[in-house]
Amino acid sequence: MLLKSRVRCRWLCSSLLITTLLASSLAQAEVNLPDIGTTADQVFSPAQEQELGQAFVRQLRQQSKVIDASEVSAYLNALGARLAAHSENPMQPFEFIAIDDNSINAFAVPGGFIGVHSGLILSTRDESELASVLAHEIAHVTQRHIARTVEGTSRFSVASVAAMLAAILVGMKNPEVAQAGVTAVMAGNIQMQIDFTRTHEKEADRLGMETLAGAGFSPQSMPSFFERLQGSSRLYEGNVPEFLRTHPVTTDRIAEARDRAEQYADSHPVAAQTDSSDYHLMRAKILVATHKELPKLIKQLEASLESGKYRDARAVHYGLALARLASNTPAGVQTHLDWLQAQDGDRVVYRLAAAQLAMLNKADDQAARIFAEGLKVYPGDTTLSMAYAQLLLNQSQAASAAQVLENTQKTNNPSYYQLLAQAQQALGDTGTAHLSMAEFYYQNGQTGLAVEQLKQARRLKLSFYLASRVEARLLQLETELREEKEDKKKQGKDSLRWGK
Repeated sequence: MLLKSRVRCRWLCSSLLITTLLASSLAQAEVNLPDIGTTADQVFSPAQEQELGQAFVRQLRQQSKVIDASEVSAYLNALGARLAAHSENPMQPFEFIAIDDNSINAFAVPGGFIGVHSGLILSTRDESELASVLAHEIAHVTQRHIARTVEGTSRFSVASVAAMLAAILVGMKNPEVAQAGVTAVMAGNIQMQIDFTRTHEKEADRLGMETLAGAGFSPQSMPSFFERLQGSSRLYEGNVPEFLRTHPVTTDRIAEARDRAEQYADSHPVAAQTDSSDYHLMRAKILVATHKELPKLIKQLEASLESGKYRDARAVHYGLALARLASNTPAGVQTHLDWLQAQDGDRVVYRLAAAQLAMLNKADDQAARIFAEGLKVYPGDTTLSMAYAQLLLNQSQAASAAQVLENTQKTNNPSYYQLLAQAQQALGDTGTAHLSMAEFYYQNGQTGLAVEQLKQARRLKLSFYLASRVEARLLQLETELREEKEDKKKQGKDSLRWGK
């Protein structure tokens, strides 16, 4: 849908980078930034924000490595939901996304989509610190800080603005891509100012602390984490953590935040916070998933276990099991899983690891039993269901795989649609398989490939109902694809205009 009316909104993405790029571009072209609107609801509706946020996520999947592990997503969204329930707007929908990036950063975009880099998650020392960052980002969303300063014309679509935002994020590593995104925005008469003011940051601190306290976390964790990041920035040799760039932290701001947090000791007593085991287990999962040298990591974890120098023993045993599975060295994995079962009881992630071990040992029937029994205890669990469906497909049991996927809890994971398409194709339901693959490509930001899948489905002899679904979806995606192509043409012309 084209943005036919002039709109104004702001959102957070990467303030320092965007400000720098705009400054350098504005030096070449005399463009004045517009005054800030006073009421976000007048410039961008919640439905439009949701549409833009979803388009941004699709672009993000195309340009960045999203960590789609269902167990990681489930943990982040459970933690985020716990916090959001105590925010200024509990009805605001949120989606929390983990990104495979070792930089220390987090960001929010319209519609309540909050991204957290793996580097930030691994840099936290406890769950309260991670919660403090999420609470801060939640406050930016609920206060509509991210609905600021965009003047749009009918020349640009929601998809193109989302693409520009994603390009700027990628531009942290590829400045040329970011510059192209900003040039396109300028040439299209969309003028942006995305950096937050000190007032907004302080408001996010204040409301974030209220959210933390309401959710049972210590408000002290917010100034403590920011202070530690600021103190460690001297080790970065000028390349400070990205979070400090997008969320400038001063000594005065930390002091104010700490004073404010101390006031909660009397007015909002907080019980001693104990990290959830899920926090430590998911940190271990992310550590293994993002580590580049697994043999080295295995040695480090073994040394930590032997010396007793660790924060959580379960995380070390779990990390070792995962690292050995990922490196195809199953020796010792069962020992770690037995320890975890004995000391921590039953968990979805332990069942998944046990099934993965069985498959690594060529015991697929045993793995199938583990999955089937697990789904009786945890019906519809996405983590178990998707892994089980893949195993069933490998065993040419497409009907069973399709049944498992149909009973799965709702998920935005694109791989779900890919698995569903494989099962449908194997069952001879080619038309529906094309429809599912179209969703897989679309969720990954590949609109052209999604349209091609739907065109292939349309050539088949379909039932009236299925043909109607295909035509309706094709109409939607063809419209988006035309907009994307038109935007690219305009960007090309604008790049020439601006001397790119």
